[in-house]
Amino acid sequence: MSRFVITPLPAGDVDTETPVARRTLSDGRAPCRRCLRDAATGEALVLASYNPFTVRSPYAGDGPVFVHADACEPFAPEPGRLSEQIPGRQLSIRAYDGDAMMTGAAVLAGERFAEGATELLGDDGVEFLHVHFAGPGCFAFRVDRA
Repeated sequence: MSRFVITPLPAGDVDTETPVARRTLSDGRAPCRRCLRDAATGEALVLASYNPFTVRSPYAGDGPVFVHADACEPFAPEPGRLSEQIPGRQLSIRAYDGDAMMTGAAVLAGERFAEGATELLGDDGVEFLHVHFAGPGCFAFRVDRA
């Protein structure tokens, strides 16, 4: 059994009604952060700002994320369950302590995600991980010990 669990949108849902939010149609592999599925070509999306931190930290800040414009079923966190968005992407994994101070990081291929997340969570000082898509740098999901 896996030692971690993936959680989408850890700080609550994305506010799609903010003045800076933009509606768009997917042109391919746009990742929805709510259901953790890739949007199909032509699916309606909202691009909005999101801060995934649940505690104050110098590392906190808003960044761009996509969510389906119409309701989608949120990803159900279960130990060992992986998102379809992981394979085929380059990921940046950032480890944080209980005060949300970064303690480590790794950039790796999505196919090595489980191994990398397990290794980073193995450090006693690590409380949680944030995963970002390495190219654009956008927040993807949070990872906690199971």
